[in-house]
Amino acid sequence: MLGLSGTVLLAVALSFVGPAAVLDGGSWVPGCLLAALAVLAATATSRVLGLSVLAPLFGAGALALVLTVVFLREPALLGFVPTPGSLALAGELGREAAGIAAGRPAPYPDTTALAFVAAVAAGLVTLFVDTVLVVLRLPGASALGVLAPLVLPALVLPESVGLAGTAAAVLAALVLLAGARRFGAVREARTAAAPGTWARALVVVAGVLAVTLLVPGVVPGFVNGAFPQGSGPGGDRAPGVGPLRAVGQDLRSAEQRPRLEYRTSTGEPELLRVLVLDDFTGAEWFPDGTGLEPGLDALGADAAGPAAAERSASVQLRDWSERWLPLPWAPVGVTGLDEGDWAVSPQHRTVHGDGVPPEGTTYEARAVAAEPTSAQLRGAPAAARTAELAPFLELPEDTPTALREAARERAGDAPTAFDQALALQEWLRSEEFRYDANAPAARGYDAGGMAALEQFLATRTGYAGHFAPAMAVMARELGIPARVAVGYLPSPTAAEGTFGDTFTVLPRDAHAWPELWFEGTGWVRFEPTPGTGDVPGYAAEGATDEDEGPAEGEGSTEPTAAPEDTPTPASTAGPEETGAPSAAPTAVPTPEPPAATAPEPDPGPAGRLLWLTGGLAATLLVLLAALPRLLRDRRRRRRMRLLGDAGAPAVARATAGWAEFEDLAADHGLGRAAAETPRAFVERIAATVPTAGAALGRLGRDVERALYAPAAAPWSPEADPEDLAAVRAALAGRGGPGARRARWLPPTWRHRH
Repeated sequence: MLGLSGTVLLAVALSFVGPAAVLDGGSWVPGCLLAALAVLAATATSRVLGLSVLAPLFGAGALALVLTVVFLREPALLGFVPTPGSLALAGELGREAAGIAAGRPAPYPDTTALAFVAAVAAGLVTLFVDTVLVVLRLPGASALGVLAPLVLPALVLPESVGLAGTAAAVLAALVLLAGARRFGAVREARTAAAPGTWARALVVVAGVLAVTLLVPGVVPGFVNGAFPQGSGPGGDRAPGVGPLRAVGQDLRSAEQRPRLEYRTSTGEPELLRVLVLDDFTGAEWFPDGTGLEPGLDALGADAAGPAAAERSASVQLRDWSERWLPLPWAPVGVTGLDEGDWAVSPQHRTVHGDGVPPEGTTYEARAVAAEPTSAQLRGAPAAARTAELAPFLELPEDTPTALREAARERAGDAPTAFDQALALQEWLRSEEFRYDANAPAARGYDAGGMAALEQFLATRTGYAGHFAPAMAVMARELGIPARVAVGYLPSPTAAEGTFGDTFTVLPRDAHAWPELWFEGTGWVRFEPTPGTGDVPGYAAEGATDEDEGPAEGEGSTEPTAAPEDTPTPASTAGPEETGAPSAAPTAVPTPEPPAATAPEPDPGPAGRLLWLTGGLAATLLVLLAALPRLLRDRRRRRRMRLLGDAGAPAVARATAGWAEFEDLAADHGLGRAAAETPRAFVERIAATVPTAGAALGRLGRDVERALYAPAAAPWSPEADPEDLAAVRAALAGRGGPGARRARWLPPTWRHRH
């Protein structure tokens, strides 16, 4: 059965090639592999113990154990016994995964919740295939298990399953059918393979895979599958809507055509800024389009505040539909464009065109971003209501009272404007709010104006098009100049090119964030949207005056990457951050007496997965080493029970005793020759172990009667289980390496009968 278990493992691994495209990253893979291995190890153990009927229960128990230890350890008894709290936590992870899937198009971020769901799926698929193939012996039906995972990419990926996923699933089904034939998991009697069988099988497999790969290329629409664009969460982006609602439509879009491609001088992806919203009136917010200066020279002034080294980006527009150009912050120059077609907003530092630039438009952008520290921002004086800043402090009359009150309640008591901004950011990123790009559209408050923000604050569910303007409005309520920028997160998609990594921006990278004004620095980016984008170092939770400076790449809008928020070891929540805003220290802390040594922190799912994987690997190695002896002992016990069963047919009893004797001799290097008669074989072994001569004689006479006696003649075997025990003891008494090998690695352990 070891061969069948390996067949199932290979088939399940192939079946997940298609679904792998649904998740970014690969940290979910070890959990899936561990779940599948645990199920197969448990079911194989049940068969070794003679409990094949209970194999599904063994597998389900092993899956529950692995899931509990890796993902549900906190509420479990002794860290591995599931409790009602474990089930509740599993439900929370499932709901979190469903929220992520509903809130944005695939591929999804590689989170603990999605890794948990993937491990559950891998374990259940493995259990189904193993049960149907090995227990029920239905190879054809077992193939349904390895085809089932294709449903997920077919539903949520714009390109549907894809050629690689389809080919891998077909190959997985063929592996199951071939393995069933090779290792005997079929109902028909096994016969020797005819000459050329394997060659013909390879030709068939090659033909099936060729058809799988060629048909999609010649049949229109085949690659899009049975669920083409729009069947999964989200829909196509609609024209003529406000930029904030357009962000949501991009996030929900099932058709992820590249918006643009770019290279950077640093080799790192950039947060690209497209346009700025500062007029918060109306049902939809749009850039006002005023104050534009013709040409591109107005970008020449450097950004205010402490500056970083100059960076550059080479951009090529693809499926682009805006009049504004995507630029890194803060742009100081753009080359490669006809200046007569473009104008600059010096106040917003954006570039606006006379029309939508055609596909293939290429330009170079230079940028110098401010890199403040939390100490600098905390020490900035309150912003004066100058003519320049006044528009960024205005709020319309229809500003919801709930937003005004929330701003004062959550951040009004903070000592500085920077601490107020931190308090607002951390509240919006807390567990009180949930990221979901679909729910607002379904409930009628998709991002737009104040009415949508009021509903967002009531439901506390939305996406960047809600979180960013909500923080900007509350910041203005507290007297902090604020505006909203719309653009794209640093793209995780990169391919090596002649000039380095080329980054591809897709609609799912659309984002919005608030920018707040601080004296001496200028406009500074914050990140209130939970689970999306990275928080700049100066605005991260726990930022203090002792900050020595930002990490490389940090600045007002210059992130180094876009990682998911990382929970602390004590956190069991999803990707959102929690905690109170940091404040400036007011006194030297009083030294406290030394505390007792704290216990080692919980390594979390990733650490537990590593340890459990190592432990399971060690256990599997031990089981593999002991497997030959276990299988051989199991077969010996079965034969001896049959030999001693007085109610069994005489021929069956005699044959069982003789088969065990032949295997015993072969295990000790004394196997029977092909032309050797039973009597000659008995005489040869008896000469080697004379003390077992009588027992050998009875075994030999029994098999001769079974082979040559008339069928109608009644008879009863002379030999009994004690005779086999005597022969085994005599052979083992010869000693030497052969005896030890016969005990721990018997050559006949793979025999089937």
